[in-house]
Amino acid sequence: MAAEAMDGRQSRTARSRLAICEACLDLVQEGVLQPSADQIAERAGLSRRSIFNHFTDLAELYDAVVEAGIQRCAPLLEEISDQIPTSGRVERLILLRTRFLEETAAFTRALTAQGLVGPAADQARRISEEGLRIQHRDLERLFREELSGLSRSVREEVLEAMSAAMAPLVWETLRRGRHHALSRSRAVMKRTITAILRDVGVDA
Repeated sequence: MAAEAMDGRQSRTARSRLAICEACLDLVQEGVLQPSADQIAERAGLSRRSIFNHFTDLAELYDAVVEAGIQRCAPLLEEISDQIPTSGRVERLILLRTRFLEETAAFTRALTAQGLVGPAADQARRISEEGLRIQHRDLERLFREELSGLSRSVREEVLEAMSAAMAPLVWETLRRGRHHALSRSRAVMKRTITAILRDVGVDA
């Protein structure tokens, strides 16, 4: 009986922690870039006090929210085969990357705000940097053959240029700063990536 009671408490704790994380993500997606404890508690259907019973500090809460966010965004991520023609890889890359950027735009704005003035600024910057590192690594894998004949320094410049062209804040500029439609923003990104590759002799 004691073991069953313990299992029940652990299960309720896990559900409450997840409800808090999901409430925070929902609020961010609705445009609340830095949800307050009261807002999160109300959305999760819990008391404000319970939030701090489940998380020792804001940093722990932030890490848990990020993990929940990664799980939520997982269906948007899809690995592109490096065996299809270059032009097909570029097409697929632009489609998948812009879909991801569009769906996660609210989280990008929240990370930016948190990184500038939030109590978990270090975590926000770390997460943003990790996302860019993963993107850089994926580009290196995807175009390894096309860029293999370049010097190391030029290859790195090309990869950095492509990474910069597909950065979340660039997408934010196109969609919200310049107010371009999704199709126009996608075309701008494709034109940029294509030009970068053609500059080093890759016909994309």
